[in-house]
Amino acid sequence: MSTYFTSDHHFGHAGALGLYRRPFASVTEMDRQMLDRWNSVIGSDDEVWYLGDFAIRQRPDRVASLVDRFRGSTHIKPLH
Repeated sequence: MSTYFTSDHHFGHAGALGLYRRPFASVTEMDRQMLDRWNSVIGSDDEVWYLGDFAIRQRPDRVASLVDRFRGSTHIKPLH
């Protein structure tokens, strides 16, 4: 088991494509590739602490849908 710390993926954030010069054609592609890359590194027994800016202006059910697809045990600060 490994422990990881991460932040600032900005899932669902169209502005992140230009603002952070992300090399994706769309938000859908960005979200899918970030999820695929996460799952290529994180094992099912790993623990991940997410420190902020997981998703921008996304509904709680959308956030839950993303988290359910991640490998590992993910701890995310609750949404307000």
